[in-house]
Amino acid sequence: MAEDESPNEDYCTRAITGGDNATHQAIYICDTCQLLPQSKAPPAGDGKDMKEPTTQPPLPSCICQSCAEICHVDHDVYFVGMGPCTCDCPNLVIVEQTKGQEEHCCVLQHRSIEEARKLGFDITNNKDETLKQLNIPLPMKVPPNCTLLLSAASILSENGDDGMSDDGDNSNILCIECNTTMGGHSFGAFAIPTLTNNETMCQSLIRQAEVLVGESKETFWMPCIEDEQQQKGWCDLEILARDIYKYHVESYRLDNGNIATSCGGAEWWVQYKPVGSQKAPVDLHYDKDEVLAEKFGLGSFPTLSTVTYLTGRDDTNVSNCNKISDNEPTVIFSHTYDDDEDRPIEMMLLSHAVRGKHIVFDGRLLHGAPSNAAWQPNSKQPSSSSLRVTFLVNIWLTGKPAGVEILPEAIRSKVIAANDGEESKVTDAMISEYRERHVTRYTVPRSNHKKIFLPFVSAGATWIEERTHGSNEETDSDDEGEDDNDGGEEQEEEELVLALPQFATPEYIRDQPDTALFTFEVGAARLVRGDQAADDEAETEDCRWRLLISSNKEQADSDDDDDED
Repeated sequence: MAEDESPNEDYCTRAITGGDNATHQAIYICDTCQLLPQSKAPPAGDGKDMKEPTTQPPLPSCICQSCAEICHVDHDVYFVGMGPCTCDCPNLVIVEQTKGQEEHCCVLQHRSIEEARKLGFDITNNKDETLKQLNIPLPMKVPPNCTLLLSAASILSENGDDGMSDDGDNSNILCIECNTTMGGHSFGAFAIPTLTNNETMCQSLIRQAEVLVGESKETFWMPCIEDEQQQKGWCDLEILARDIYKYHVESYRLDNGNIATSCGGAEWWVQYKPVGSQKAPVDLHYDKDEVLAEKFGLGSFPTLSTVTYLTGRDDTNVSNCNKISDNEPTVIFSHTYDDDEDRPIEMMLLSHAVRGKHIVFDGRLLHGAPSNAAWQPNSKQPSSSSLRVTFLVNIWLTGKPAGVEILPEAIRSKVIAANDGEESKVTDAMISEYRERHVTRYTVPRSNHKKIFLPFVSAGATWIEERTHGSNEETDSDDEGEDDNDGGEEQEEEELVLALPQFATPEYIRDQPDTALFTFEVGAARLVRGDQAADDEAETEDCRWRLLISSNKEQADSDDDDDED
């Protein structure tokens, strides 16, 4: 197929990953190309210096989904699975079988490279260090400020290995299951005393947040700027975003002098839910570079994600200290997009709103603020009966996500005006203190009670559900009520939900902590699809029915024994 005949919204992922950066994506193999004599062309570029191919034995070559659907549309292509790979299609050249036959090459190559350049990626330019790469994830270990190390005796293994790398770095001996990780993924809960104790400052931020959401629903960028002159004229929300970025870059030691200082920054936005609002809850999702995901089907995730509560329980009021907020809490699960869909979910962090509370977690983790009565087992109030305002900041190390820009001056001036001409209430010096908050831990036993089902965001907004696993399948499914299948075609993939056990243990109900970490038994919490979710629900009902029958039988036997006595 010629390049100008292919759809305009399909792009080869190699334009982003290059040939050396294997990235999690759908993997396909083309048997047709595997069985023909092949050669390797030069690395993907403009294609001007492509050499004449020389015949080589067939080699296994992975291709991305777009290339499977466009470049190999008439070939025998099969889906292998999801995993890390790079697309070899732009590197494959099939030797001409007959005179005049056009060579096969990636018809998406040039278009994909041009689109990647628009997003800040350019695999053809190895000299420009300012070009963007896929964001760097947080290492799977505890934050460096945690000093819980294994004892010297336990460090030495049976073969005498001291657990250190060749350069003497002993960071790999940090205890992964200490109090600051969820299965190796870092998290933390803090109080920002200035926000906790200064209601005036919170009210200033809330007024600015209300104006901002009235002007735009976008996320905004705050670059890592050290020049004080450039900081003049910022609104309070921007100052807070920059402070959160600086604190966590230093706390996690992410500033290596090359990346974080030159390209890093904070993506920030607010969520404003008025009193009694019927605004839709925030269903489960993964934070990501939305444009990159939509165009290339690749995931680039923030290094860290944070939530700061500007409303919620007032810790300075003694009478409210044992009450949890009546709004939806933030929930975070030890599951990433790269994990297999059927991988059991081991842990859940649940955070209720407290004014001035701040939570941080690995930016790859599944999270949201979904609506469910299970969050407040003792509450008689309807959910969302009070104002809920949260300030969200994602920390990126390798550059801003595509399409995210600095707050426009026209909007900034309106946001600043929300303070009625008063000077800024927020300064770096006022926000610099972060105090760790207690996180209460619970172990949830396996339960036969009815499970809790939490939805993902709608298919139209979730990139992981938009791309199907068939090279020639239809991917447009905007009309939920219509059946586009004509009998013999494969049915649309079932909706994905998260199935949880009833986690509200008697201890949790008694304590009512604002921040809790739950550990589930293996298999008790997992992702399921439509029919499987229905089966799980029926199974739990059946278990309850059988338990009821057993209980009634035992009671009847006991009554008979009493009669005999």
